[in-house]
Amino acid sequence: MNKIKDEFFGELRFDDVWLSEISLTMFDNCISIELIVEGNDDDETIRDEQRIAYKLFIENTPSFINSVEKLVVEYTEQYLKEYCKPLPSNADIQKGIEPTGLLFPMVLNEGDIQFGFLFESKFDPEAGVGVRYLNGSFEVSTQDILT
Repeated sequence: MNKIKDEFFGELRFDDVWLSEISLTMFDNCISIELIVEGNDDDETIRDEQRIAYKLFIENTPSFINSVEKLVVEYTEQYLKEYCKPLPSNADIQKGIEPTGLLFPMVLNEGDIQFGFLFESKFDPEAGVGVRYLNGSFEVSTQDILT
């Protein structure tokens, strides 16, 4: 297994993507999730845009986490209403959503600063939830938004 020590991401191991673990507090719980950095141009390299995005995330973690938590709850409420399913409390929604990854995707457009969160969801177990930050704006949808 290929390993590197990146100046921003720290120690990463390669398994189709660069991986490590990161600890965060989400929904008032300390969690450990996968940190995923996609290699670029079929050569496994990490781009400067990905490092800049990670630095931005680290410098603004509380603000970003707060935004992501709100977006995931709102998205789930909207999803449940759309499919005429009972609307649980916010606490029950939070219990039904599990953060699994913080992804720094492949850079497709030079200069794009992006990252996203992957969530498993008991409310939509097939598609889960994904929240993408791209150049200053958040977007929430299924996990496909980040792939």
